[in-house]
Order: sequence, then structure tokens, then C-alpha cells
Amino acid sequence: MKLFIFGFGYTATHLVKKLASTSWQYSGTGRNNHILFDGHAPIKNISEHLNGVTHVLISIPPDRDQKDFVYHHHLNDLKNLPTLKWLGYLSATSVYGDSNGNWVDELSPTNPTEVRGKRRLLAEKLWIDSGLPTHIFRLGGIYGPERNQIEAIKNDSALKIIKENHYFSRIHVDDICSSLIKSMEQPSPTGIYNIVDDCPTPASDVLDFLCDKLGKSRLKGIPFEKAEISPALKSFYADNKRVSNGLTKEKLNWQPTFPSFKEGYMDILAKLD
Repeated sequence: MKLFIFGFGYTATHLVKKLASTSWQYSGTGRNNHILFDGHAPIKNISEHLNGVTHVLISIPPDRDQKDFVYHHHLNDLKNLPTLKWLGYLSATSVYGDSNGNWVDELSPTNPTEVRGKRRLLAEKLWIDSGLPTHIFRLGGIYGPERNQIEAIKNDSALKIIKENHYFSRIHVDDICSSLIKSMEQPSPTGIYNIVDDCPTPASDVLDFLCDKLGKSRLKGIPFEKAEISPALKSFYADNKRVSNGLTKEKLNWQPTFPSFKEGYMDILAKLD
């Protein structure tokens, strides 16, 4: 099997580490020792790079003009790829918008409240309507090694924002990778999959847990209404929802290794020692 990745970011980098010991071949675009693709122009010699590719993963978000670079420049190249069996698009659970803390699943209405979610939803629709074997993966808040709250707590820069009964759905990067590999290897039915853990949790609970494990005093909570935070962080609290992973478990025969943030962070902490 041969995988081409548009966008070697955090998740894709971890994915290829998981594939390194298998029979998979992979290549893609990125900043370090990868094919250059800034979105302003098509990739040079794209047919050579895609030769024999069976799987394509798109991990580049739409830009501020709501343009999906890969779709804009290389849709026809992918349509003309005879070996293509699977296309995965990494989206986000922000496409659901706000559900007042209620559960949402893949059949729930999509009504994004912030601009990034709106861009994601438009991109999803483009790929779903492309005629390609498209799999949409709506990711929860991603955490894992080098991407977590541990250092912020250690250096006293973490903010504990309190917003009553406000839930976030998260996912450890290793569980994203395992779900993608499950889908790529089956291959799974085309469609939409929520990639989240089993336990949506207020952000303050995560900070309390980590403070306890790190031997630090719990942070003093700041009411959301009084918090002096950036617009980007405010948008993080705009939506309140609990995202279900039931369909993903059923269709992909997948279970998260880290069913909640507790197991995920305990694994990260153990590997820091």
C-alpha cells in the first residue's frame, strides 16, 4: 500500500511513525524534507508523486478565503489516479456548532458557530461530492506528546477557565492514528466518522487532574465571563457539546486505547519520567 499525505503536521507525523514498521510506503508535502506545497500553485510533477498511490490523506485546513488548496489544485489529478482506493480528510468536531452540552453524532445537524468550523464544513462537502472514495474524520481536541497542558502547569502559565457544565471532546493522537489505520486497511465504508474518546470533560477537570499528578496546587478558577483571554481562546468555549464515537467503533471495529484524558495523560506522564 502506498500513502500520500497532503500536510505533514502533528497527526500525520505520528501516523507515519506507526506505519514505519509495516509494509506501507508513504510520502507527502510538508516543511521538513518533504514535497513543497504552499497552496499558491500546484505541486510540480504531481503525477510522479502520485504514481501508484492507493491512499491519500488530506491534513491541510482551508485558508481564510475558504479555499481548500488540495481540492483547488489537485482534484482532477486525484480523479485520474487509477490506483486510488481511499481518501481521508481530517476535519473537526467544530462543524457541529453548539448543542448546549447535549450529545451529537454523525447524523446530527451541522451548524458551526465560528469561522474555522464553517470553513471545515464547506471543505467536507466538496470532498464528499467529489466522487472520490472519501472518508471524513471529525477530530476532537487533539493532545499527545509535545502537545498537552503539562508544561503550562509546570511553568505556571495555565489558565483554569470555569464555565459551568461546559464539555469538550478530546482525542489522543495515538487513537487518531489507530482509527485511520483501521479505516485504511479495511478499507472502511465511505462516510463521516467522529474520532473522539469516550468521556467529554470540562477543561478545568483536566487541569485539576494534572495538578494532582504533578504535585502542584490546583489552579484558582477564573469565571469565563471575567476572563481576559484572546478571541481565539474565547471561540474555544463558544460551543458546548458531547460528541459520540459510537458509529466509529461499530464501522471501524475500533476502540480508543485512551478512553478518557486520564489514561491518555497518565501515558504521557509515564513516558516523561
